[in-house]
Amino acid sequence: MGGGIILLAEHFQKALVELGMEKLEHPLFYHAPVAIRFEIGGSESVYLDTMTNPEYISQALKRAMMIYKALPQSPNVLRIDGYPDEAKGAKGLIQTICCHAGLPRPHEIVLDILAENDEQYEQIQLYWDLSWIAFQPEKLLQEIIKSDIGGQNCFTSNVYLLNTNCPVLYYLYDDRGLDVLSGARKMILPLYHKFQDWILDYDRVQIDSLFTSEV
Repeated sequence: MGGGIILLAEHFQKALVELGMEKLEHPLFYHAPVAIRFEIGGSESVYLDTMTNPEYISQALKRAMMIYKALPQSPNVLRIDGYPDEAKGAKGLIQTICCHAGLPRPHEIVLDILAENDEQYEQIQLYWDLSWIAFQPEKLLQEIIKSDIGGQNCFTSNVYLLNTNCPVLYYLYDDRGLDVLSGARKMILPLYHKFQDWILDYDRVQIDSLFTSEV
């Protein structure tokens, strides 16, 4: 555990329960009672010859930032999950994450052992209290967008920006999509109306039904 902040993991978990989930279960959109899924990638080609198309990244980042700025309240807790390997180890992974995202050392680090198919592996959960740092969301969101198309893959599907007071969870999982989860439909109804054109068509019927039905 680093810094002087404690209990961020507990605050995160409490807010998660208020979002209607007992744990982070992927895909988040399909496990959350109230959520919107947006398409982030846009219409540009992902690659130009053998390199990533900078215009594609720019357009995806613009969408991600517009939705971030339109959240009912700015996130106050950042969580990034990591899975150390033998080459870097936990220390090396944390250094990579902090360096590329422009973040200081995490305020809180939680170690967990996960099991899947009779195999165990280590997970580290890194937490930051965003009210204590000069947070640059654009830099972090750009790293997430690049993560699966030539960037650092440790940012793919592992970054959670949460306001624990609303609560609202902003989850940009890679260059293709973004989920926004809420504890109450009215909290993110303005996002539904403002960014109608970016709602993922595959899930549009489910999303429209949630936000246009009578309660």
